[in-house]
Amino acid sequence: MKIVFVSVVLNSHQVGVADRLFDITGGNFRFIETGQTQELDKKGGEDFSSRPYLIKANDKKEELYRLIEEADVMVYGAAPLEYLRHRVKTGKLMFLYSERWLKRGLKNLLSPRLLRQQLFYHLHCHGKPVYALCASAFAAGDFNMLFAFRNKCFKWGYFPPTPEINFNEISCQTNEDNEINILWTGRFISWKHPEMMIGLAKRLQSEGCKYRISMIGEGELRPLVEKEALENNLNIKFEGALSNRKVQEIMRRHHIFCFTSDRQEGWGAVLNEAMGNGCCPVASSEAGATLFLVKEGQNGYTFNPNNPEDFHQKVISLINNREQLIEMRKNAFATIHDLWNARIAAQNLYLLSVDILNNNIPSITVGPCSKADKFNL
Repeated sequence: MKIVFVSVVLNSHQVGVADRLFDITGGNFRFIETGQTQELDKKGGEDFSSRPYLIKANDKKEELYRLIEEADVMVYGAAPLEYLRHRVKTGKLMFLYSERWLKRGLKNLLSPRLLRQQLFYHLHCHGKPVYALCASAFAAGDFNMLFAFRNKCFKWGYFPPTPEINFNEISCQTNEDNEINILWTGRFISWKHPEMMIGLAKRLQSEGCKYRISMIGEGELRPLVEKEALENNLNIKFEGALSNRKVQEIMRRHHIFCFTSDRQEGWGAVLNEAMGNGCCPVASSEAGATLFLVKEGQNGYTFNPNNPEDFHQKVISLINNREQLIEMRKNAFATIHDLWNARIAAQNLYLLSVDILNNNIPSITVGPCSKADKFNL
């Protein structure tokens, strides 16, 4: 089977999937990188230009169009519409890889880019083998609201690398006497809500809980959050901006990861990383990754970001139930290492493609490429 993936850049969130697809297809996989060199956002700071399957668009349009026409399967990410237009003309299998369309609610309907996508979809894609890979638990609901991809949505996401370790290798263990280490990491900006950690620390302090909070990152809100932490003598350490490798090392020294973003968080790969490094998540139910990755009370907790009390109670429950915390950390670790990772995602995408090409009912029932539910927010 020949597979081609078209997106603006090959980055650390998808290179693992690309590597595995190259292996599964026996080398019949190509990744077309459409962004200009100066525009490329190589998340994680790595250079993947030596990958044998990578093709930079530049001026090779005839060669690119030939690859798009000949491929049995095409995955289309954030890229110019011309590549989507060219593929649709072939009538062959295609997946659109997308976060939710309505991150900001109905305001997004005023976006020229979304309007162009909608117009193209409704004029050219109906009745054709065009499916959606949903990189958000809310994508299928958004698509359905806009009469797109109905009964054609499958779970997807971002798949950042996590270390190949056993849970027993993680240094952070708990006992009845030590403090619980709580982690928050991200940009200090409004829709990631770092200020929620101040409210949490105040509550933990008032309850007499033994805790230590670490916050990693920079951003416009950091001075305000740090000032309030100092004024209230809260046990919060501000780490600043760190490399991804260092962040994952720190994750392995923490018990609980707080993921406080609102609906503007399209996915949130930091949740994958924290769970994959043995943190138990307490995650906002509005962020794109949460409802795919977190199973309530099994591998973590979700909370309503508009209800701070819900957030506080979930964290306190974990602090007061150490055995449950250890079990949920193990389950969070297993969720990433056994299911939600690049290896399984690539394997499942290949199997889903085989099923569709052979007119079979899709056989993937859990994890990446299983049917996506229509969550609305």
